[in-house]
Amino acid sequence: MTSGRNVAARLAPAVAAVCLVGLAGVPSFAVSQSDGGTCSPDGTSLSIVAFDGKFDKKCLAAPGGQAFSIDFKNLDRGLPHNLAIYRDQAAGKLLFKGDLINGPGFTTYSVPALPAGRWFFRCDPHPDMNGTFIVGKP
Repeated sequence: MTSGRNVAARLAPAVAAVCLVGLAGVPSFAVSQSDGGTCSPDGTSLSIVAFDGKFDKKCLAAPGGQAFSIDFKNLDRGLPHNLAIYRDQAAGKLLFKGDLINGPGFTTYSVPALPAGRWFFRCDPHPDMNGTFIVGKP
């Protein structure tokens, strides 16, 4: 005779596999952050800081179909930085390009509505400063 506990223990791996297959079929733009959270749109006011040759975030997200702003701080004294958004890392198709800001400096970029998708952002003079840009629902 098989107890209910034994049946549940045998079925658990199969149920987990079915759940994972079901979730894998749903497209997602969300990106996991190193702090354990995910990067998904949370309003139309974004911010990012450039310091010590790095951005303080590896992912930014904005809602689809809406213009948004990015508060940009460059804390690197004597170095110009900007934020530009491209379709991919090849940077062949520009979606938005912010003006260069000499550090230390601050600006607010006004960005027109962008198409939904998973894009790429970088500092043009320092392409190693980059990350993922999510537009739309994750």
